[in-house]
Amino acid sequence: MSDKPSDAEPTEPRPADAGPRTEPARAIPVEAATPFKRMPYVPKRRRGWDAISVPLPLQFAVAVILGVLIATAIAAAYVKWNARVTAEANARATQEEIERIAREREQQLEAEQRAAAERQRKAADEERQRIESAREAQRLADEAQRAMLSDAERLERAFAASYRKPPGCADSGTLECANHYIRARRAFEAQYLRERARQPSAAAASPAPAAPR
Repeated sequence: MSDKPSDAEPTEPRPADAGPRTEPARAIPVEAATPFKRMPYVPKRRRGWDAISVPLPLQFAVAVILGVLIATAIAAAYVKWNARVTAEANARATQEEIERIAREREQQLEAEQRAAAERQRKAADEERQRIESAREAQRLADEAQRAMLSDAERLERAFAASYRKPPGCADSGTLECANHYIRARRAFEAQYLRERARQPSAAAASPAPAAPR
């Protein structure tokens, strides 16, 4: 047992040895001087999560599991986001390819239409040139024919105006009169052609040669 007085033992005052004294004869501890019994230490009661005592290995396991779950959720979110981004990129690429094909097809159609229009224009120009050439050839042929007819008519008129029948052939159709007419006509035509060759520009204005008699 210890010499330290117990808290349960109350202190009793002792009479003074000589005369009245206000202080005790020996020092009294504070614990012995108090007339009350000290209450034992009672730890504070934990509440909520503080009341649960989890071992350290279990805490580590729970932390690892939570970390794995969070990493899995992040990976799943990334995979989903990457799939969405890839799908959008593929959709944009597909749309751009469709638009490019449509533009190329439209350009091809426009080129074909321009080529067809150019062929039609060339065909129309060729047909117009052919028609104009045919008309020009026909006009030249008509002019040549009219010129020939005009020369023949002028020759015939000039010969008729200059030919004189010999005496005795006015009302007679003998062989001698016919031969005379043929010889005079041939001589007149030869002289007419020579004069036309020498003066082509003044052939129409020149007087017709006189028919031989």
